[in-house]
Amino acid sequence: MTVARTRRPSAGGTAASIGAIGLLALGACTIPVATDLDEAAANKVVAALGRNGVAADKERDTEHEGRFSVDVGRGDASFALAVMAREELPPRTTPGWSEALGQSSFIPSRSDERAKLLLATAGELQRSLLGIDGVISARVHLALPERDVLDPDAPERAPTASVLLKHGNATPPLTVLDIQRLVAGAVPGLDPASVVVVTKAVAEPVERKGTELVRLGPLTTTRSSLPYLRWMIACVATLNVCMVALLFALWMRGRRSARARALEAATREP
Repeated sequence: MTVARTRRPSAGGTAASIGAIGLLALGACTIPVATDLDEAAANKVVAALGRNGVAADKERDTEHEGRFSVDVGRGDASFALAVMAREELPPRTTPGWSEALGQSSFIPSRSDERAKLLLATAGELQRSLLGIDGVISARVHLALPERDVLDPDAPERAPTASVLLKHGNATPPLTVLDIQRLVAGAVPGLDPASVVVVTKAVAEPVERKGTELVRLGPLTTTRSSLPYLRWMIACVATLNVCMVALLFALWMRGRRSARARALEAATREP
């Protein structure tokens, strides 16, 4: 007589399923507020959110290889987006020498090459200013008048420039004179006095209920994310209890089967 045996679920498969459910529960508590970022931009976003009391994590972007995303708790998403809009994050990429001069036209004219040179110079200056700690955004505008080749006696007009600098602290990280010297040093013939500099301080980090960090055992989270964390812990604990109950049921079933086989073997003996 052939007895059909049912396949028992393995403990490893059960544990893997429970772990996957736990990861899904963890992912349900966070939401990405910025994606497809390089590491420097992602670090700036995380730092800015941290200054405003929002706990953020830098993660690998699964949809873009070699890029990063920034995740926050669902309860902090709207406030995080407001902070990023106020501080103009993620930072916009400005074309430098390689980007501007690398886009050559089929028949380049002198005016096109001049415009690309101005764009590249302004982009490099903006990158230099953005690399200074405390600078949130920087815009550089250059005006280099061309000489009128048809009127050689016309007076030559001096180049000018203007800079708009937004910073996070109460005082600018650079003085107006330092910015004028930096810009004038990159443009031949530009007098530092011809560089107009406008600085603007963004709003100070605001305090709001729910952004303070709290501890739940060994874990640290924001108060607004605390309910989600408690819900996740409750789900994981429930799944662990179910796994223990399942393993105990399988153990009892195997024990009963062993006793039944022993009893059957004993009754068959002469």
